[in-house]
Amino acid sequence: MERVSQRQSPLRSLSTQLLLDGKRVLNRTKYFSRWLSNNPRLSLVYLLLFVIFATSMGFLIKFTLDPDKRRMPWRTECITQPTFYNANVDHLAPVDLLVGVMTVDKNFERRQVIRQTYATLTRSLHNVTQRPLGNTQVKFILGRPLPQYAERIALEMEMFNDIVVLDIKETMSSYKTLNFFRWAAEHAQVPVLVPQLPYGDLSKQSSLNDAYDIRWKLVDYVLKADDDTFIMLDELERRLRATPRTMTHWGYRVRGTFMAGELYGFSMDLVRYIASSPRVARHWHGKEDVRTYEWIKMHPNLSQVHFSEEQCWIYDHPRSWTPYAHGFLFPNHVEEIRREVKNGIPPVVFAARGGRYNADTYSTTSRWKVPYHAPRGGLTVEETIEALVEGGGRWSGAWVRTSHDTDSQKTDVRQKVVFDSGDVRLGLEQGHDGRPSNETLFFEPEIGLPVYHQAIQSDQTQVRSKAKQAVPFGINYAAEAEARKRARYLDYRVGGTVAVHYVKKNEWFWETALALVGQHRIWNQSSNVASQWRDGSSPLVQPVSSKESFIRTDARLQN
Repeated sequence: MERVSQRQSPLRSLSTQLLLDGKRVLNRTKYFSRWLSNNPRLSLVYLLLFVIFATSMGFLIKFTLDPDKRRMPWRTECITQPTFYNANVDHLAPVDLLVGVMTVDKNFERRQVIRQTYATLTRSLHNVTQRPLGNTQVKFILGRPLPQYAERIALEMEMFNDIVVLDIKETMSSYKTLNFFRWAAEHAQVPVLVPQLPYGDLSKQSSLNDAYDIRWKLVDYVLKADDDTFIMLDELERRLRATPRTMTHWGYRVRGTFMAGELYGFSMDLVRYIASSPRVARHWHGKEDVRTYEWIKMHPNLSQVHFSEEQCWIYDHPRSWTPYAHGFLFPNHVEEIRREVKNGIPPVVFAARGGRYNADTYSTTSRWKVPYHAPRGGLTVEETIEALVEGGGRWSGAWVRTSHDTDSQKTDVRQKVVFDSGDVRLGLEQGHDGRPSNETLFFEPEIGLPVYHQAIQSDQTQVRSKAKQAVPFGINYAAEAEARKRARYLDYRVGGTVAVHYVKKNEWFWETALALVGQHRIWNQSSNVASQWRDGSSPLVQPVSSKESFIRTDARLQN
């Protein structure tokens, strides 16, 4: 009993001491409270000082942890990256891609804008023949929608057939990315047409469905993208065509570590590894792009993984004023930067750009942490787009239209291209019902327009008919836009911007599409190519009213 009491006595002493210390602290607290109540002004001063201290510490911690403390030297990245010419890869087989765009249930407008812009350009074209080559499928990746959005998502799935609903709670963590790659490992596929008859007999069939069976093949690459990223899909296909088709991780590499989350991809073998690896399954917490890089570092054959970096042609929208932002970039301006470095920058220009480091990050359109401002007021839509082009666009300097710009001639075009239905200049041969005879016109299926056999004649019918000369329709603006694009691409079709990130507003998507793609290519899309052939029944197998059951049942469907 004496030994027990000896062991307990120090504990009793410690508890007694703690009790006494607590009473002293309480008494001091009461005294301090009474002092504050008697000195209200000093209380406010102390409170203000505490708020300032806490705020300062917060900003200090944020600054310390923030990796983007300075603007990125994008000019150095562009001149050090080898020039990409599509002629170097034209002889290589096209690649088939699946792009999974991470989005959430409520972003209906953003998905529709994507469908109307870059998702309509899913087929890469041959540089000479302009025939479709590889196939790209764009899918929107969602977690389980909230009940108030379930019905609308179901209708959207049925309408466009480009939504994948994962059977997980919606999240921004890498868990969603992991589940997307698990789905893609089995279901990332593109349609393939297989002839039912020998090739020579296909012309005898009455329709496409009679001539071919639809089969499916797994893609070569799976890419993850954010829904605030505008992607030039034909550029993306060309870049991946030039990379190894196995053991490849592609994207914008941040300081030699992970690939930035706005757009990155894996060859199909790495997708299967991510989907099946037990080690990866245990490490899904945290930022998805950083965690994805750690998944690759867990690969048992890490030394064989090829990191393909695209540093120059992935950047942020010029209106975003982030460290990665600058104007819409074309190869001709990059060549100007290369010539500047080769010939030397004049000291006056060097100083105007802000010295050594700032000169390397200099942009004609954007300023870091400063909102974008147009060069002047009263710009037309076309001038607004050109003002966002790095280097000043077509109207650098004065920002006025000149006599050489055909845009000023648009007012007198209508009378040259618009005719009455019975205009003699069309040379129509009228039938008994007053309509053009079948011998006069035929239907061009690839264009979707009637085509007249006879050349269009002018008002001087007799003179023109004898000479058999056709009156031009007027200025071919599509041809002019194409010529300007080829000049910006150094007479190639690709080799420029792959992706523009931080496109936070829907109208910024339209700006990017007009600047990089051009209005005529968007206009000429007769159908929504983002909608693919169905490889089964409709994704909506439950009644619309059964919101919860529809989500659980259709979570892992291929479409």
